Amino acid sequence: MILKIYGVLMCLLIMASCQDQMDEHYEAPDWLKGSAWDVLEARGNYSIFLDGADLAGFKPVLQGKSLVTVMAPNDSVFTQYLAGQGKSSIEDFSESELKRLIGFHLMYYSYDKDMLVNFRPEEGDGATDEEKLEMAGLYYKHRTRSYEAPTMELDSNGVKVTVYHNERLLPVFSYMMFDTKGIDPAYNYEYFYPGSKWKGTDGFNVSNANVDEYGIVTDNGYIYMVDQVVEPLETIYSELQKKEEYSRYLELYDQYSTYELDEQLTTDFGNGTDLYRHYHDPLPNIACEWPVTNYRNISALSYQAYSVFAPSNTAFDDFFESYWKPGGYTSLSDVSTVAMVYLLYNSVYNSSIVFPEEIKNGNIENSFDMLIDFDVDNVPAENRIMCENGVLYGLDELEPPGMFTSVTGPAFRYKDLSYYLYMLNTSKMLVGLSSKDATITELIPGNDQMKEGGISLIDGSLWSDDDGDLSQMSSSTMTNIVNLHTVTGGEGISFSGSQVLRTNIAYTYWYMKDGKITTSVLFNEKFMNPSSTVSFVDLHELTNDGAGWSNGRAYTYDNSDLFRPLLSTTSVQNQLAITRDESYPYYQFSQLLRDAGLASATEGRLTFLMGLRCAIFIPTNEVLETAIGTGKIPGVATDGTVEDPEKLADYLECYFIPTQSNGMTTYPYLGSGVKGEYTTMGALTGGDYVNSRLIINDDGVSLSVQLYRPGVGKGNVVNVVPDYDYFPFAFDDGGVHFINGIL
Repeated sequence: MILKIYGVLMCLLIMASCQDQMDEHYEAPDWLKGSAWDVLEARGNYSIFLDGADLAGFKPVLQGKSLVTVMAPNDSVFTQYLAGQGKSSIEDFSESELKRLIGFHLMYYSYDKDMLVNFRPEEGDGATDEEKLEMAGLYYKHRTRSYEAPTMELDSNGVKVTVYHNERLLPVFSYMMFDTKGIDPAYNYEYFYPGSKWKGTDGFNVSNANVDEYGIVTDNGYIYMVDQVVEPLETIYSELQKKEEYSRYLELYDQYSTYELDEQLTTDFGNGTDLYRHYHDPLPNIACEWPVTNYRNISALSYQAYSVFAPSNTAFDDFFESYWKPGGYTSLSDVSTVAMVYLLYNSVYNSSIVFPEEIKNGNIENSFDMLIDFDVDNVPAENRIMCENGVLYGLDELEPPGMFTSVTGPAFRYKDLSYYLYMLNTSKMLVGLSSKDATITELIPGNDQMKEGGISLIDGSLWSDDDGDLSQMSSSTMTNIVNLHTVTGGEGISFSGSQVLRTNIAYTYWYMKDGKITTSVLFNEKFMNPSSTVSFVDLHELTNDGAGWSNGRAYTYDNSDLFRPLLSTTSVQNQLAITRDESYPYYQFSQLLRDAGLASATEGRLTFLMGLRCAIFIPTNEVLETAIGTGKIPGVATDGTVEDPEKLADYLECYFIPTQSNGMTTYPYLGSGVKGEYTTMGALTGGDYVNSRLIINDDGVSLSVQLYRPGVGKGNVVNVVPDYDYFPFAFDDGGVHFINGIL
């Protein structure tokens, strides 16, 4: 059955290549010299190569069945190669070995020297001079007729599947590649090919071989005479399989193996057998010969490659002992899958081939914006491997991702904080919170706290128990929770006195008091229910083995309520519109709003605000009762009767400052930077208080406000009530301070 697959595979591949639009573009030249076979045969010194091609079934290709570019080693070169392989004759190789070996010397399509020096898969011969300078020489891999037979492998369920292998891609290293990268060609080429010399000064080297003679014209393509047999390259995955000292890396990588049925391949080449591809989702697919499955996507095939920096078994063991074991993990297999994926992903540059001088120059950053930095010259020659799908560096050290040493580090390191790691990952915030360009303070809830809060980890996803109804948490909910736990910038946490820190959710805060913490989400409960008690809890700093984290500080805290997300139903405007309980300190103010026609209790909103967010300064019940009794509230009689609702409305609107029109990005608090004159809602709606402004004073010890009216001047200074430590009651649609007088 397998032999049938091979036969059908080769026939159909030849037919497909004949129909390929590349054949139309890279045509044979007008002047004809005989087929590639004829030209080599006439030379008289290529009999071993031609015999191998005949035994492998490639004679029709060389004789003109297809366009072909041939890398041809002569008999002397091949004789040396055979001796090195312990062979006395080319016939000592099996047919499959010859398909693999000889096929690696046969490139699809017809390429002259200029095409291989600066391959242009998109523009072709029509490339302008400007276009030729873009990524010059970087399209370096070319499809050959060398391939591995389908292999039988076991999927995650232990079921045997037939895995298809694409044809090998042959690297052609042009001098223009190194010019574009700005690196020395000899050093960087010979780093991976210590048995070869760089001689491609005005041309190129073909994998391990130099070119002795360029671009010999034939009827069906070009021949390049090379000084070595071009040895077939393997995938990075296959090379790792050969190296016992990197078995742990491969074992961990294989935890993410997936086998995907390819229906098109099965239809085209399966001959009754299902054909699969071997992937490593979500990691880069280092087991795949091609970065894409479509052979027509020449740009991706020729450019995209993986550069893998694989830590040795010893490096993994050392890292586990120093990093994860102190965090409560018992073995590598016990480590959070999220942490392991990021560690493995950190070891791959998944865009293109990376040469050692680029690493020396500090030019290469991985997907997490972390500089790839190690002593490239300290890597043994046997661990520097050029592969058909990229390069492999075998390292004796493990450099963790920056997120392992940033403020997110505790979630990666400590087993009892791993739930939060899943939340960080799902929220897509890990890279941002690991940025070396920001100063971040992070709170991290423990697994037990999250469980107490009704959150469970099931099959790698977080679920929430909402009133007995278990549902998978949305990414937006998790993003809100993470943002509530994060403060970016600022001076960090002070463990003495009172302090407000702005979280990554707009108008939401941490409140610190003598080293203890609460959030504005919890603090607001005092506004919604004045008889409740605000709970401040202890913080505990998490250090990086006694030192700080690379971009800030991280803390745990003592209770499970602190990570409660914002509730979309909480609204200060709604509360002011509906409150009728006299025990609430803003009851009298709410009643006046309704009496003035500014609030609709049935609709639960303040109608005049039109959805605008405001900073609100509310006189307490006692203050308003005294002011009414002395006739100081415009439009209201001393017995509380509203005589002029319009006049009352104009006045009350002055207690509201719309944030957006005033450029406020935060509610006022001590040290907030919100001070000076701000336009009131009364100024915007007209009436008696048109152009009025509210002056906010912050002397670092207390807050006060003062109304200014054009033509009238400044009113009396009214202090913010200190009972709440000058912390604002901060809701999404408004922030409240109580004041001890009227404007």
